Amino acid sequence: MRRTGRTLPALAAAALAAGLASAPASALAAPPEAPADIEEMPYAVDTSNQAAWWKPIDSVDGHDYLAFNAPASEAGRHEVHLARRTASGEWTSGCLRARAGADCVSYTDDIGHNQPSITVDGDGRVHAFVSMHNDAWRYYRSTAPGDVDSLVESAADLPDGGGTYTYPVTARDDASGDVYALVRADAADRRHGRLYRWDNAAGEWSRETTVASAPGHAFYPDDLEVDGRGRVHVLWEWGPFPSSTARHLGSYLVYDPATGTAKDAAGAPVALPAAADPGGAVVYQPYTEGEDIGTQAPSLQSAKLALTPEGSLAGVAYRFRDRDTGDGFSGYDARYARWTGTAWEREVLADAGAGGVHTSAAIDTTHADGTTRVYLVAEHRRCAGAFSQVVRAERSGSGPWLLDRAGPERPGLQRLSALTGADGADTLYVSAPLAEGTRGSVFRMGLSRGTPSGGGTWEELVSGLSEDPDLGENLALGGATSVSSRRDADSGGDRAVDGDCSDASRWISAEGDAEPTLTVDPGAVADVSAVRVASGYAPDPASTVLRDFEVRGRTPGGGWTTLASVSGNTEELRVVEFASAEVDRVQLVVTDPSASEVDVARVREFQVFS
Repeated sequence: MRRTGRTLPALAAAALAAGLASAPASALAAPPEAPADIEEMPYAVDTSNQAAWWKPIDSVDGHDYLAFNAPASEAGRHEVHLARRTASGEWTSGCLRARAGADCVSYTDDIGHNQPSITVDGDGRVHAFVSMHNDAWRYYRSTAPGDVDSLVESAADLPDGGGTYTYPVTARDDASGDVYALVRADAADRRHGRLYRWDNAAGEWSRETTVASAPGHAFYPDDLEVDGRGRVHVLWEWGPFPSSTARHLGSYLVYDPATGTAKDAAGAPVALPAAADPGGAVVYQPYTEGEDIGTQAPSLQSAKLALTPEGSLAGVAYRFRDRDTGDGFSGYDARYARWTGTAWEREVLADAGAGGVHTSAAIDTTHADGTTRVYLVAEHRRCAGAFSQVVRAERSGSGPWLLDRAGPERPGLQRLSALTGADGADTLYVSAPLAEGTRGSVFRMGLSRGTPSGGGTWEELVSGLSEDPDLGENLALGGATSVSSRRDADSGGDRAVDGDCSDASRWISAEGDAEPTLTVDPGAVADVSAVRVASGYAPDPASTVLRDFEVRGRTPGGGWTTLASVSGNTEELRVVEFASAEVDRVQLVVTDPSASEVDVARVREFQVFS
């Protein structure tokens, strides 16, 4: 169970349901592999709406609350807004204010850091920690239950007002209605992790405990959950002091506010504050070979936890890279760790770089009705641009992981957060910060729980993601090639059919080759009707793209025929369509390689479609 919706007292629930009317967002169709209810939130979202270790969504009595960065009037700044969607699909929104009736506050953009985390307490008040990156408290609270347009600045209510804080993560205790906030707090030689508590009955904040602290280390909060017994499950990772983009030693413990004590996954006591590597079963992802607190790879980045209905740990979903993939992507796998009762068991769910598909800094996990889900975002850079896809990995009991698409493919899906409702269905917050180039979008996705339809392995999923949605399957991808010449050992014909359209992977002919030719074997006789040629060199595309070329096909009988001719080309990405032909080989014959002084053929990718 993860961040389940809470049923509030009758008075608060009535206040939550009152006076909320707005046009419902339009529904978007989802592919058949993973049916989902998808809608775009009907408000403008700032392009700075990016980060992985925040909690931007909560749900109470079927009503969803979504926090996001909204465009401000001044460039390089954002406002923080909250939207509320009723169970019937009506939306309302509001911004944060210094005081009632004041203008919306705004903060400087700081992509990856300045993001909001929210939680609704037991009386329906909305708590928001926002845009904190080594800053004093930035905390707002609603003055009326469920009213997303009544949040006012309330930082003076928090203790330790002289400190600076980063990465707030929040959670609610469904039994008491209390709210917890986990933050990174600055100190002279370290950045430690502190847990704060809102006592809902008393209506006040206090510092609960320091979770972890180590000289020369920086604490990075990942996730926070409260189980049915009021115990707080804490997830974090470590970086070198003062900070780093790469972190290590994925860690987990359970804190009991009733006793002020903590235990590891095995139930053994943990002295607080926990050290960087305290022994026992705290560290679910230890150092690997060649790794230390300062390495960029291997390293860990972002993690989320899920609890069982009984309040024990179901597992941890996280991103880890054991190498630098060297292709411009981050190279992080999606992995899963669970405590077996005697040891941590770690699995790779998504292997970074397989088939040219990677993962973005977005991951979450849920558990309900005997099934565990991990949500991640797969990224793939095609010649026509970069694409991304929410992926759901699901496992029932101890069965295999089955992966399938969740919702349509979109550009720039980077961040997500998930929670499970009382009916066992999951609600996802998915941010596409650059959906329209100058503004972003947030999508709300609802996925009922059940056996995935069409789910398979990561390798099978990758194979489908590698296909071009406009032109179909690329028959040349990974095929056998031969060339008339190549400039050096690293610029052979195989580089033109590997799915990588970057300058780092090109077929380059040798100087003096008057008619550079690339021949591709699709592996079988096929009807082909189009090719796409990505050519040139990014720093100087005008003079380096292929100028004149022909596309030829070999019939099964062994004869060659010209399928299409292009002259005077100026496009880096050129689609050439022609009458369908049954062939067993396809050639790109270049008759004028370029307008460059170094007159060679530069082909980043040659794709063949049926």
